[in-house]
Amino acid sequence: MSITTNTTAPTFNSAKVQKGDFIRAKYRSWEKPHNGLVANVTEDEIRVLYVPDIGNVTNYFVIPIAEVAEGLWTLSVSADMETVETEGGNDDA
Repeated sequence: MSITTNTTAPTFNSAKVQKGDFIRAKYRSWEKPHNGLVANVTEDEIRVLYVPDIGNVTNYFVIPIAEVAEGLWTLSVSADMETVETEGGNDDA
């Protein structure tokens, strides 16, 4: 029996998701997805700026990698609106 373990943990790929990219994200309990801009990316989370329905303010939400790995998020990300990377379920995100 070994006293060490090798584990791999999911992380966000900084080559595919970068600051300034367009993102469409839907959390499992949300009625509809939100469109926004990636404000910050680390291996553990993405911070997204978006304009809420009232339209005169900006807000942000955080997408933790652990929740993405659990399948709680549906994501579409694009830097140029031509190539789109997706992650998650088959929702309309």
